[in-house]
Amino acid sequence: KSPLSAIRGAAELLREPVPDEARRRFTANIAEQVQRIQDLVDRLLQLASLEKRRTLDDPQPVCLRDLADGVVASLDPVAQVKGVTLQNRAPEGLAVWGDPFLLRQALANLVQNAIEFSPRGAPVEVAAIPVGRDVELSVRDQGPGIPDFALDRVFEKFYSLRRPDTGKKSTGLGLSFVREIAQLHRGAAALANHPEGGAVATLHLPAFTASR
Repeated sequence: KSPLSAIRGAAELLREPVPDEARRRFTANIAEQVQRIQDLVDRLLQLASLEKRRTLDDPQPVCLRDLADGVVASLDPVAQVKGVTLQNRAPEGLAVWGDPFLLRQALANLVQNAIEFSPRGAPVEVAAIPVGRDVELSVRDQGPGIPDFALDRVFEKFYSLRRPDTGKKSTGLGLSFVREIAQLHRGAAALANHPEGGAVATLHLPAFTASR
C-alpha cells in the first residue's frame, strides 16, 4: 500500500467517531506515512543532485578504517536494538581518493541495509582489501541473501525487497544513491550473495597513493 493510500484510509476512518485507542493508532499511522513521504522526497532530491554532478568538488584522501569507524559508531544503537553486532575489519593504511561525506553516506546505507536483513544475534562485517590499483570496501551480512529474481534489479530506482522481520519495503532509492556515489568516484557498486551465506555489498574505488 502506498503512503498516500494509507493516509487517506486513516483520515476517512477518523471522520467517524472512534475509540481513543483507535484514534491514537490511526494518527500514529498518518505520522508514519508522512515520514515515509518525506524520506522519499529527500532521497529523490539527493539522487537528482548526484545525477547532475560529473566530478567531485573537493576530493581528498579518505582513510577507510576511520570511515568505517564513524559509520559503525553512528549505527551501533540501531544494530543493538536488532541484536546485531557491527564489526569493522578495515585495516589501517588503506585510503581512497574521494568525498568523505558522500562515501560515509554510501557506506552507512549499505550497513543500514545489512542490519535490516540480518537475523538477531548475527554479525555485520565491514572490510576492505586492496585490489590492484583499487580498493574493495565491503559489507557482509548473515541474512537470507538475495532471491535470484532480484539479483539484476537491486540497483533499480524504487525497487525494494521486504525486510524479513517487518515485511516492510524501503523507498527503493538507497542502492541507486550508492551506485551514483560510486560512479562519481570513478568506481562501481555491486551486491551479490556470499558463497557461505548472506549477502555482500561492495564498493570498488580508486585507491589513494602518495604520488596522486
